[in-house]
Amino acid sequence: MIQLDKGLKTENWTQERVAEHCKNIGADGPPPPRYVDNTITASQKGYNNKYIKKGGASR
Repeated sequence: MIQLDKGLKTENWTQERVAEHCKNIGADGPPPPRYVDNTITASQKGYNNKYIKKGGASR
């Protein structure tokens, strides 16, 4: 461990230590898949035959 100015400390980790740390925090593999809603829905039209905007869509 090396002591730097202003109280900062650095240390060099071996690849084995990095691998062990990643395993401990659960980062040793790919992230779990996200849930994706793949349902297909029809477009919706309002009373004046214009499409209803959803999800913060701008004009």
